[in-house]
Amino acid sequence: MVEIQTGLRENTVGAVEQFAEIASIDPLVASMILSGAIIITVAVVAFGALTLGAIGASIKRGLSGSEEPNQPA
Repeated sequence: MVEIQTGLRENTVGAVEQFAEIASIDPLVASMILSGAIIITVAVVAFGALTLGAIGASIKRGLSGSEEPNQPA
């Protein structure tokens, strides 16, 4: 278990150092990495909010005890 934690920490630190090294080469590269990070963050927040909303609506519907009305065929 200790080996896994140490390896994970080393890989994470190594990845951060590698991204920092690559970003320091050229300002254009740094701006591309930053814009990619911003796009990913916005997408994660948006889909996370949608998921939490769907879970909340499902729980609310389940706790209210009301059944959905029958749909005419």
